[in-house]
Amino acid sequence: MASRKKSTRRASRSRPAVKKKTNKKSARKATPKRKVPAKKRRAAVKPTRDPLAPRDVATGAGASAREIGSSLVEMFNRGQLREVEEMWWSPRITSIEGMGQAWDGRAAVEGKNAWWAQTNRMVSGSAEGPYVGATGFSVKFHLEVEDKNTGQRTIMDEIGVYTVEDGKIVQEEFMYGPAAT
Repeated sequence: MASRKKSTRRASRSRPAVKKKTNKKSARKATPKRKVPAKKRRAAVKPTRDPLAPRDVATGAGASAREIGSSLVEMFNRGQLREVEEMWWSPRITSIEGMGQAWDGRAAVEGKNAWWAQTNRMVSGSAEGPYVGATGFSVKFHLEVEDKNTGQRTIMDEIGVYTVEDGKIVQEEFMYGPAAT
């Protein structure tokens, strides 16, 4: 029997590989991308902060609490109360009185001040300060006020605490000291 020598070469039955062209855009569309909410995307970008470390506090753009406070004290001592309101009040100001009542918005606060002026007359008044903090300032007022109905005079001290945002007073709160008649 004759032996046949086997070839070391194998006949390839498979076809040569053809590189398939893919469009990058269609490849992206083929695998749906999960949308991440914007809030989570921003949170991932923020660096982590030590929860026990202090954070910066500011009043925003515009005049600083010190500038507004100094101006308010100077204007009050010159008797320019209306000018203080026009120059420094925010349209969304809130005024809180020591007896536990609040007025929101410029029109309401102007109404409160008009009522006060109808029932009282300021005989004398002075302001000292400002005492400046990170979000605002406070002023100490010494007032002598006469009740227009009774003529009774009252001397009182009052602290005004002012919150500043973007160069305007957004809140004023008055705290009363002991009154002397």
